[in-house]
Amino acid sequence: MVRKGEMKLQVAFDIQNSDEVLNLVGINGDLIDIVEIGTPLIMKEGLKSVRRIKKEYPNQTILADLKIMDAGLLEAQMGFDAGADIVSVLGLASKKTLTSVKQTADQNGGKVMVDMINHPNPEKKWYDLMKMGMDYCCLHTAHDDVQDGRTPLNDLELFYNLHGGGNIAVAGGIKPDMMREIKCFQPEIVVVGSYIADANNHREALTELHQAMV
Repeated sequence: MVRKGEMKLQVAFDIQNSDEVLNLVGINGDLIDIVEIGTPLIMKEGLKSVRRIKKEYPNQTILADLKIMDAGLLEAQMGFDAGADIVSVLGLASKKTLTSVKQTADQNGGKVMVDMINHPNPEKKWYDLMKMGMDYCCLHTAHDDVQDGRTPLNDLELFYNLHGGGNIAVAGGIKPDMMREIKCFQPEIVVVGSYIADANNHREALTELHQAMV
């Protein structure tokens, strides 16, 4: 696990089998700061996937990537009831939905990550989100855009110049060779998914990421 002041590694498990996630976390949990139960897995297995993994590994910090867009009170509560420590809500959601999710998180002792995927002005939106007391802002380049060669680095630099790196997560096609640039902007959380999922040796991939983050 990271020491105070270092970036945290959030691993996005977008694979569609909770048994596989349980196995990977069991072997590599010491190298993972936040276990993200990805949207595809939740869509396939429901919130029981969150419940299973939290029950098996109660000391792991679990993020349920619900990408809430409406019904903030209901959907956030469902996530926390399943054992999530953090739930995600879309930055494109209404103010009412965003505040409802934050209220629910506070009532459950949980946290909220606002996913800025496809938001046109994430750096400006964060001013409003800070007033709401949101915990994390995730600068997220969509998977389909990553396939076209986009990265979150431009958004991260612009965001850092306005707000600094605190409370910021960055996601989207991140690999060890991007870490030198990412470290310059001091995000609190680095989210990595496909690089680990596609690796032949998951532990080696995680170790390589940690070494690049130092």
